[in-house]
Amino acid sequence: MKKKRKKVLFAIPPITPEERYQFADVGYHMPPLGISYLAAILEQEKISVDIIDSPVLDLNLDEMIREIEKINPEIIGFTVLTPTFRRVVLAAEKIKEVFPEKTIMVGGHYPTIKKEELLRENENIDIVVYGEGEKTISELVRAILNGDDLSGIKGVIYRDKSGKIIKNKPRELIQELDKIPFPARHLLPMEKYKPAPHHFKELPVSHMIIARGCPYNCTFCSFTQVSGKKARYHSPGRVVSEMKHVIENYGVKEIIFRSEMISADREWLEELTDKLIEEDLNVRWSCYCRVDSVDPEILKRMKEAGCWQIFYGIESGVQELLDKVNKGTTIEQNKKAVKWTKEAGIEVRASFMLFMPGETPEMTKKTVDFAIELDPDYAQFAPTTPFPGTQLHREAEKYGELIHDHDKYTTHKLVFIPDGYRDMDQVKEMYEKSYIRFYRSPKRILRRAAKIRSWEGVKRHFNGLKVLLSLMNPFK
Repeated sequence: MKKKRKKVLFAIPPITPEERYQFADVGYHMPPLGISYLAAILEQEKISVDIIDSPVLDLNLDEMIREIEKINPEIIGFTVLTPTFRRVVLAAEKIKEVFPEKTIMVGGHYPTIKKEELLRENENIDIVVYGEGEKTISELVRAILNGDDLSGIKGVIYRDKSGKIIKNKPRELIQELDKIPFPARHLLPMEKYKPAPHHFKELPVSHMIIARGCPYNCTFCSFTQVSGKKARYHSPGRVVSEMKHVIENYGVKEIIFRSEMISADREWLEELTDKLIEEDLNVRWSCYCRVDSVDPEILKRMKEAGCWQIFYGIESGVQELLDKVNKGTTIEQNKKAVKWTKEAGIEVRASFMLFMPGETPEMTKKTVDFAIELDPDYAQFAPTTPFPGTQLHREAEKYGELIHDHDKYTTHKLVFIPDGYRDMDQVKEMYEKSYIRFYRSPKRILRRAAKIRSWEGVKRHFNGLKVLLSLMNPFK
């Protein structure tokens, strides 16, 4: 029996966790919150919409096409990241073969950076939405469904009837985030999503986006291309309301706040922690923070409010390298933040960038030594990835060899070899040694083992080992 026809379908093309994240396939999938927000906007406008998340549903391209045939939408939208772009292009080509009348639009970080180039080089893509899409999407969809002209819709690039590529004015960023409805999680197979094993303690877990924008100037980051340089927040009350929503509707026991800006506005975070302590939601949460935005007092409040783990982008143990990528933090700030976080009873997950511009094997060893000294609960060593649209990408070839294979731009595969390294073999050797040196510590192994309290914990740690082993082989 055919599904009820929807006007709009958002889709994630088939891609495995190994291809997108380099992780072993341990059931790790993140919900596509970006298109879930867009779907919620359309539902609010009484426009019928559906979502196909092919990776979590384990669909190949032909199976995804069959699902599209059942739904029979008029418009199909894809969100595009750098490593998923080729998959979207293949999906668009297949869809146009079978359904030439369908309108295919794309949005997200990669289209925002590539803009006209993306449309010019891919005839099966009809429209690019650039920048934030929530205000654009309902205007655009209504215009397409009504056959109206697109020239007045901000934030889109399209072909006119003559085939000429037209770029409209950019859309203003959304200042009042609370006006955006909750993501349309009911359109997703929520029971199938779970984070990587070292990101949670107990399922079910829900991700939440609580802020957009970033005022910092790290040369390796492309997120400001979409969300801007100014940090914008959902109100603490709205955050708590969404937490209650996922707890009541999906039985969520943990929440991951996906924004490094959570601790950048002290007054906002104090109000949020006060509300969480007052509400006593009986849910634990984790978050991302900058090391220069925490202190013992706020960390204690976060712990009391339910925070159990913080992710810090430490990046390097060499101040010269931190300065080169405009990180804006110091070695001493890194030391203090990790120390204070552990003293507050919060686990530390730390990320380190290896093979930065100007880096030598001696500097890489110093970064790993620093990771061992800091002794976080988990350490991730990520090869430097100069994403398109970043200052790092524009300058990369001044400092080394850049591999122009965007499928590999996952932050877990090697795409840049700094001049300080002899060749790829030397990079590979140093990369593998970084994980071995950090994780071979008997003290660290025993400490993790002592925290296992259940059979589920055993499975989670076993899957974590599989992830670790897969990360050590970035040449797949």
